[in-house]
This record gives sequence, C-alpha cells and structure tokens, in this order.
Amino acid sequence: MSGSGSGIGVGHGGGSGGSVREAGGSLGALGATREEEYFRRQQKEQLDNLRSKLESDMTQRQKEIQDHEKVLEQHQQRLKEIENGHNSEK
Repeated sequence: MSGSGSGIGVGHGGGSGGSVREAGGSLGALGATREEEYFRRQQKEQLDNLRSKLESDMTQRQKEIQDHEKVLEQHQQRLKEIENGHNSEK
C-alpha cells in the first residue's frame, strides 16, 4: 500500500503512532484524523484561555488607570487649593 495520507502505515504521519497506525488502512487514517482533531481542540482551548486571561488583565489595568487618574485629579485639586491659599495671604 503506497499512500501519502496521515495514518497510512508505520512512519507515516509522524512516527509509528502505535498499533492502530501500524495497521494502516482506513483504521489508521481514522485514528490519525481523530488525533489531529484532538490537538486542534486542545490548541483552540489554549488560545481561548489565553484570550480570556489577556482580556481580564486588560480590564484590570484599565481600572487601575482610572484609579490613578482619580488620585492625580485629587492631587491637582489640592495643589490648586494650596496655591490659591498661598496667593491670598500676600
């Protein structure tokens, strides 16, 4: 049998792969297809988890920025009050 698809005999599709791939034929091809589907699902799950983590981190950083901006505004207001108080004493 001379096929070029994954799961067609030993050494095709990335190595021996176990007895199912060694058997070759449609059973080996089915096993290879299922394996590829498994890894695609794993990769999609990892990417989804990474996306979720990054979105969560971004939300947290945006909240921190807002908190810092509030503090900055408070400090600026306090400076104005100090300057106005200092100028009125002269």
